[in-house]
Amino acid sequence: MKASINAREVIYQIEGESGQVEDKVLLADSIDLTYGSSWADAGYTVAELLPAPEQQQLQAGLETLVREALAAAGLPVAADFSVADYHKLIGDDQQRHLAVVNMTKEYSIDRLPLPAALLEARVSELCGHPVQAYNPFDQMRLFHLRLVRPGRSDNNPLHRDVWLPDYDDCINIYVPVAGSTADSSLSLVPGSHWWPENRVERTQNGAVYNGVTYTVPAVKHTAEPLRLIRPNPAPAEVLLFSPYLLHGGAVNLNIDATRLSLEMRFWAV
Repeated sequence: MKASINAREVIYQIEGESGQVEDKVLLADSIDLTYGSSWADAGYTVAELLPAPEQQQLQAGLETLVREALAAAGLPVAADFSVADYHKLIGDDQQRHLAVVNMTKEYSIDRLPLPAALLEARVSELCGHPVQAYNPFDQMRLFHLRLVRPGRSDNNPLHRDVWLPDYDDCINIYVPVAGSTADSSLSLVPGSHWWPENRVERTQNGAVYNGVTYTVPAVKHTAEPLRLIRPNPAPAEVLLFSPYLLHGGAVNLNIDATRLSLEMRFWAV
């Protein structure tokens, strides 16, 4: 499949059985938390997140969680270990990398380094709707950390979150923590939250992306080249985006820095 990120061609190979698709816009029958915002047509925005003290508390606390996960995987690190050097420590040890991923991919919200209410208030302000980090489908309050090494297939393939169960009706945030640059940050297709399902061909149950197996269904083929962009929020900013957007495929093109990011979802109160 032909795809580019910021006009730079990327290698994108997906394997998996194709699923049935409809001429249907999923968002049309769902809660649209971008509605009424100045960025509703694009489906995303980049804005300042928190005041500096809270932002620093959040970033430092999330880096500590990664160090704790490394220690639990048998790789004790110093308190000042830079998580952007994660790839230097893990190398190509996929088994140990997956051990760290399994610890960092899902945390209870009580492990968040600052009160979740601060993020809920800011996201509510940005999207113009009162929201909370509470999934009404499974009654869970979670956050996720993502580690993407340079030159590896650690990133999710292109997908919509709502192709997975329990992710309808929400809004997503991507917060850079370390190594998030114009060459590594999350990529997305602006406006694709309003694309009908039959505009792309996708896998039915998970996918193999560049040789790595993922549980999320993935875009397999498009009639037109996919042009993704990286909104690239700065360290003090947040990328707020609709889960109905096509996103992912965020290959880390950094020469020597692992990307660490915080991902959370919020639903209407």
